[in-house]
Amino acid sequence: MDNDLATCQSIREGLRDSLTEVCCITSAVEALTSYMKQDYCLVILDIQLDDIDSMELLKTMRCTNHTPILVLTAPLTSEEIITLLNAGADTYLETPLNIEVCVAQANALMRLYIDSDINHEQHQPLIRGAELIISPRYRQVMVDGKPLELSRKEFDLLHCLAAYPGQVFSRGQIYSHIWDDEPTVAVDEAVKSLIKKLRKKLATVDKDYIQNMRGVGYKFVLPD
Repeated sequence: MDNDLATCQSIREGLRDSLTEVCCITSAVEALTSYMKQDYCLVILDIQLDDIDSMELLKTMRCTNHTPILVLTAPLTSEEIITLLNAGADTYLETPLNIEVCVAQANALMRLYIDSDINHEQHQPLIRGAELIISPRYRQVMVDGKPLELSRKEFDLLHCLAAYPGQVFSRGQIYSHIWDDEPTVAVDEAVKSLIKKLRKKLATVDKDYIQNMRGVGYKFVLPD
């Protein structure tokens, strides 16, 4: 995404061939919507570090998928570079932009992505509408565009339930999935305690995705 259509068009012409389709988008909302729906192998993003919306877009994209992100930006200080990379950029190029260098960098990132032996199914993010994104690769949860801090077991529990919305899991099934090979403890109490902790954190963002099916177990329900 780039606000300068001339730059977009130059990059598109440099990248486009019989095997590569390039999409130019100038709206952050449209960019995120398209990113959620399509399977891209590279994102080129023009942002300013003092633009909160741009930085939130970068963080959300990184949380959602492992697609490489090349950021175009004005010259940066060392501290700004660290901020940018920590926010989710894989690499960056400073403006004024050399289109040939940009195209070469983009092609290199796409080769790495395509040649990667990542198990895509295992790391595919769970997207429940626009309000909930669960990224197993980065073990991050975004609720309404904001990160939700969870422990390892809390994340595993939410991911387990959200992967099968509406399906009821018994406490024994949940324990087997979350605790795996750990020594068996009081199964019911361990699961009840973890459910309570997760629901408490979800309550801080006004969400209640987990329903208690009395005498049976728990299920994930996305509110209407």
